[in-house]
Amino acid sequence: MAQERCPVYTISVVARQEYNVVITLKMRVESSKIPVYSIVVPPESFGVMFVEGESLPAVNRAVYGVKHVKGVMRGVSNVEEVMKILKPARPMVELDVNDEVEIVADVLKGSRGRVTYVDKEKGIVRVELLDSAFPMPLDLKISEVKLVKKGSQ
Repeated sequence: MAQERCPVYTISVVARQEYNVVITLKMRVESSKIPVYSIVVPPESFGVMFVEGESLPAVNRAVYGVKHVKGVMRGVSNVEEVMKILKPARPMVELDVNDEVEIVADVLKGSRGRVTYVDKEKGIVRVELLDSAFPMPLDLKISEVKLVKKGSQ
């Protein structure tokens, strides 16, 4: 007998509140026996989560009235699309210690800094701002910085 897949629905939630929503949904689904089989939160994207359920009304019933849920997006998500989001391609780490970088995301966009630490496994760099009066180390994702000048080692 072939294994049937249930449809996967995309839920829009308030950014950085995904795990609070997951805990609430899990308790509601278990107590009410709503036919929802899995809840997935992608590690990289904020404000989106995926729910595998028997039908759209079941998913709507599960999320109805849950704090921080904006709504269920129309249509069914492809499993292939979900897998692309869950396993994003890791950027190649071309940064080294003492490289000068520019921050391209967040509040400090446009600021320059010097790399003091690189974690190639996690894709994180520690940057000290050059414009600051005192050393202010920031841990940023590699995708949030752009190489300006290679440093000497």
